Amino acid sequence: MSAKKQKESIPLILYPLLIVLVILYIAFTILTLGIFLPDEDKKETTGKPVQRSSVEEQVRVSLEKKQNRLKTIAARIYELELIKRQITRKEKRILFGVRFLIAGGLVLTNWFYLYYIANIDYKKGTTDQFVNSIANLNTFILLGYALPAYLFYGTAAKFTAAMKRKITFILKKKHIPSLSELQLLKSEENQLRQDIQFLKLQLERWE
Repeated sequence: MSAKKQKESIPLILYPLLIVLVILYIAFTILTLGIFLPDEDKKETTGKPVQRSSVEEQVRVSLEKKQNRLKTIAARIYELELIKRQITRKEKRILFGVRFLIAGGLVLTNWFYLYYIANIDYKKGTTDQFVNSIANLNTFILLGYALPAYLFYGTAAKFTAAMKRKITFILKKKHIPSLSELQLLKSEENQLRQDIQFLKLQLERWE
């Protein structure tokens, strides 16, 4: 009889353990389903807040990339601006040198004409002789300049502007890639500043 009682009492001991295991299993299942999670955690598991957080993160990443790109562009623009300023200073010096040579050539031409061709003595000559001779010579020089300028360019001003453009092109010829890059980077810089401003406003609305 004692042996039978022991055999019958063994399942009775296992019942409480089985009940406890079932309860633990049910509790674990309920917790993993998120039924008893806090409200904040529930919001994170829903669709819309996660979507908004994802979009906001994408905007922040895009903003950071654009800001980094803007810093890189700004540094490169600074370098190219230095090159451009050097070219401009060199251009001004050369153009001034060309004007100086032309003016000096005119003065020497007038002096040579008066002294050797017109045979006017500076000591004995009269003022009218000097004025008339200089006027005649410079009229001839002006005519020699204005006639081809009119024939090829229409006006003397256009001829002068064309000569200036040619000199400038010669000076900037080897720097054309850098100057073109500078123009493109400035356009990109303006676009980046607009994009960054827009992204910042978008983040401010969400905050």
